[in-house]
Amino acid sequence: MSIQDIDRRALKAVIAEILFENPKYFKELIKEILVENQVIITEEQANRRKRLERMINEDFDKYDEVFKSLA
Repeated sequence: MSIQDIDRRALKAVIAEILFENPKYFKELIKEILVENQVIITEEQANRRKRLERMINEDFDKYDEVFKSLA
C-alpha cells in the first residue's frame, strides 16, 4: 500500500464524516466549485442573462419587419 492510497483513504473518510455530520457543507462546496469552473452560473449571472435575452427579443420584435425585408 502506497502513501497515495493512504492519503486517498483518509480524504474519503474525512469527506464521508462531513457528509454524515452536515451534508449542507458539501452541497455548498460543490456549488462553489461548479460556479468557479463555469459549469453552472450564479443567480446574478442568470438574471443578467435573462435581462439581455429580453432586450434582444424586444429588439427583434421591434425590427421584425426590417429583418424580414432584408432576408
